[in-house]
Amino acid sequence: MKKEYSYKENVIWFDEKQIIFSEKIAQVIEFEKCVVIRNKYSTKHPTNNLVAYDFSGNKIWEVDDIIKPLAPQTIVSIEKKDCQYISIITFTGLSLLVEADSGQILNKKITK
Repeated sequence: MKKEYSYKENVIWFDEKQIIFSEKIAQVIEFEKCVVIRNKYSTKHPTNNLVAYDFSGNKIWEVDDIIKPLAPQTIVSIEKKDCQYISIITFTGLSLLVEADSGQILNKKITK
């Protein structure tokens, strides 16, 4: 699978496909089958600032979908744990270990 993408400000391109976010892109982490994108959060759009796309530009998951039924969360930190997992920290102190390709939560704990 071709892994070409580029991003600037609040736009990411997968070949010819362009995806525009309401907030600037803060961080992109690349995995074998996808990229996980964390957008800056603002008072206007404080939650749902984490999303995964495959290299064709198709949305795989977004954070609000995978953490339901919890209240919407603002993601403040993400880190690649290995070739398939991402660690996510929310503003409220929730720490999640998530499989990047599927959005499946493998572990959840409170850090505050």
